[in-house]
Amino acid sequence: MSGRPLGPNGLPVMRVAKPQLFVTAILVIVPALMGLCIAYFGVYARGPLATYEARIAALVATDLHWACAAVVVFGRLVAFANGYPMAHKGRIVLPFSGNLRVNPFYYKAVGKDAPENLIGLVEDGAVGAYNRANRSLHHMIENNGAVLASIFLGARVFPYEVFVTIATYGLGRVLHQVGYTWGFGGHAIGFYIATLAGNTLEALHLIIALKAWGLM
Repeated sequence: MSGRPLGPNGLPVMRVAKPQLFVTAILVIVPALMGLCIAYFGVYARGPLATYEARIAALVATDLHWACAAVVVFGRLVAFANGYPMAHKGRIVLPFSGNLRVNPFYYKAVGKDAPENLIGLVEDGAVGAYNRANRSLHHMIENNGAVLASIFLGARVFPYEVFVTIATYGLGRVLHQVGYTWGFGGHAIGFYIATLAGNTLEALHLIIALKAWGLM
C-alpha cells in the first residue's frame, strides 16, 4: 500500500520529523498564480474591455471593490487552512501511501492496556467507496467558501465567464467524487479542474480590485 514498511501503529515508518511548510506555501501561492493567469489572459484580456471597465466603475462607485478584495483575502485564508495540515501530513504518510492518505483524522483507543494501533477509515469494498465519496463531500465543503462568495460580485462584471467557471468547478467536483470511489488517485483530475476553476473565480475579483486601485 505505502511502498514502505508499516509501523506497529499501522502507518508507514517515516523519517521526516519537521513540518514541511514549503508544501503549504506551494498550495497557497501556486494555484492562485495559475488562476490569475487564466483570469487575466483567458478572460479579461480577451473580453470586451470597455464593458468590463464600465461594470468595474459601477462597483467602485459603491465601494464594492473592497468586497472583491475581501473575497481574495478569504480565498487565501481557505487555501492556508486546507494547506497547513498538508505540512504535517508528510510526517505521517507518503505521497504513494494510497488510501491511507484519505483519512482526515486518525484515532486510537485510550485507557489502560489500550493498543497502539491507530484507527482509520475502512478502505475496501463498498464501505471504502462510501467513505471516500463522503471524504470528497467534506473536501468540497472545506474549499468552497470563496467559490460561493465569488458568484454574486464577480458576476456583476463577468457574468457569462462566472457561469462557465462555476460549471467547470462543478464538473471538477463531480469527477473528484466519482473518481474517489474508484480508489485513491482516481480523484486527481477532478481536483485539478476544481482547484483551477475556484482560483480563477477568486482571481477575477483580484482583477476588479487591482483595476479599482489603479494597479492594473
